[in-house]
Amino acid sequence: MSSRSRIITIIIVLALTIYGGISLYNFYTQHLEVYESLQEARQEAAELQEKIAYLEFMLENIDDPDVRRRIAEEVLGLVSPDDAIIP
Repeated sequence: MSSRSRIITIIIVLALTIYGGISLYNFYTQHLEVYESLQEARQEAAELQEKIAYLEFMLENIDDPDVRRRIAEEVLGLVSPDDAIIP
């Protein structure tokens, strides 16, 4: 193999290695972004599951006076006449 063909082979291998490294880096950064989005979506799903469970509990126990009071306070913004309101 002549020195010229050896140099061309080295240049091609080096170029392919650099291209592969850049492609791998881009893939890794995209993977991290997707993973972070997945974690955020899982966190949001867990929070929504908790809210669903809370609302189902409230619905199942709607006849309970404590539940009615909590609905009045949390949803409607009402306060008990015995509560002192400090502006």
